[in-house]
This record gives sequence, structure tokens and C-alpha cells, in this order.
Amino acid sequence: MNAFKSPSPALTTLVATLAATLALTACSPRSFGPAAEEPADPSQTGIINGDPVRERGTQAARSVVLIEMVNRHNQVLAFCTGTLIAPQTVLSAGHCFDDSIKGMTGFNIVFTNNYEIFGRKMLVRETSRRGLAYKHHPKFNSTKLYDHDIAVATFDGGIPQGYSTVSIDMDTKSNYSGRSVYVYGFGRSKDYTGKPNEDLFAYLGQLHRGVMQIDSQFNRYGDRYWLNSKVPVFICQGDSGGPQFSHENGVLKVIGVNSAVYGKRLPNGQVSCAGIAQATKVAPFAPWIKTTRTQLLQTTTEFSGTFSEH
Repeated sequence: MNAFKSPSPALTTLVATLAATLALTACSPRSFGPAAEEPADPSQTGIINGDPVRERGTQAARSVVLIEMVNRHNQVLAFCTGTLIAPQTVLSAGHCFDDSIKGMTGFNIVFTNNYEIFGRKMLVRETSRRGLAYKHHPKFNSTKLYDHDIAVATFDGGIPQGYSTVSIDMDTKSNYSGRSVYVYGFGRSKDYTGKPNEDLFAYLGQLHRGVMQIDSQFNRYGDRYWLNSKVPVFICQGDSGGPQFSHENGVLKVIGVNSAVYGKRLPNGQVSCAGIAQATKVAPFAPWIKTTRTQLLQTTTEFSGTFSEH
């Protein structure tokens, strides 16, 4: 995507549905109803058809959690991926907490490697924590192109053994153009087929790790960037909100958050994930993230059934 341009009117319509690949498809009721990160060959690993994470063997892996959105009966409506960035604090995508998720009155933070979806998998459920409050950026989706797609959420209780927090990027002057990033998510490990009556719940819930490449225009926009679609690694439904890590000179930090995908529409109406992925930059929002975390923890002691201001 070396020559990426602002969306044309035709593409703008596509983006609204395309962003739904991760935005609405990942998080809406309609869809859900190694010691250090080491360089890898991007063609051999990915979220789709990629490497499942069965042990939290890296600092990056130990920070990834699942966020489930629930109704007042604690029934799951949708889920996203998130990152532990401080005690009781998760970083995720703004659209994961979008008001379009009808009936959502709360959320849980789930510590697991393989998530049970609607009881389809006979797995032992691991530790979870009740969500306290969340806030997405005030400019979230102001252009309807999933701009400022970032959110902070707080939860009750401590971090279980085997998990840990990770640092966020605060260097707004860095240019990550062409850089490889390590991407995590609980989303689909195989793209949609486009066939009628496709099982939209298939291939979901197993934490995967992939290596993607940032395109050559990282600084084109202040709040977001895109990934090189020539590298056959893709994020998909359920990976929304997941982290994109940079690991260089011994320093690991979250530089991006999974946001959306520019893919083609398939015959059954779904949007393919095999397209250009969009991520939200973290560094420009670092002060907002810090301030928001403090506000949420100061003003909430326990989730009461309605969200805090957002």
C-alpha cells in the first residue's frame, strides 16, 4: 500500500462496511448473536492461518487478554482483544465499546488462551475480572472511517499469575514505516469463504500471533496507519483492539491497536479480511490514555450495570 490515498466516494461506502469486518463484525451482536519477540519470516506466520499461542512465553504474549461484552444477565454479546498496560487497565479499540452493541451493560476481562464461544468448545474457563468502566476517545469515528479508534477500560481485581503489563509507545516522533510488528488477537484464523450460510463463528477464540509489516506512509495521518497487504498476514473478526508490538534494541512497546480492514465484499455479503489492515497509533494518545486511566479509577470503585461517561 505504498501509494495509499484518501478514500474515494465509492471506497468510503466500502469502508463503512469494510470497517465492519473488524469494527462491527468483531464486536456487534449481529456477528457474535519466547523470552523476547524475535524476528520471523512474515510469510510463515500470521493471525489468519497463523501461529496459535498456547503458552504465554513472551512479555508481549503475557499482556494480551480477551474482552467480552455482556448484557445485564452477564450473557456474552460480543468480544474483542485487549492489552494490559497497567494494573486494572486494558487498552483496546474504541469501536469495541460502540453504542451499536444493543443490550450491552457491562464487560469482562478474560485471561485465557482459547476462548469458549457460546459453549461450542468444551474448555475450562480461565480467570476473568469484572469490568469497571471504559472510555473511548472523544473524537472516535468522527470521520466515519474509524479514526481515533482507541479506548481505555478498567477492571476489578488483580492480574493473575502468568500475565503482566506492557509499556505503550510515547514517542510521537518515531517513524515506523516499513517496520515489522508483532500482532496478537483472538479473531478468526481463516478468512471468510464467501459461501452462503457460512459459519461466522468458525475459527474464532484461539489466541494467535502474527508478524505484519507497516506500510511506507506511517506518518500520513496523525492517528492511524496501515499495514502492507503484500505480506500475506491479516487481522480479522475478533482481533479488534489487539496490540501491535515493536521490539527493538531490547525495548518492547505497544505502538498500535488493531482497528479495521479494507477488503473486498464477498458473495454472501461478508467482507474479506485479506486486504489492507488499519491500526490506531498509540503514541499520540499516550497523555490521553494516562489521564483517562486515572479518571476512571478515581471515579469508579465497582461496575454498577451502566457504563461511565464515554
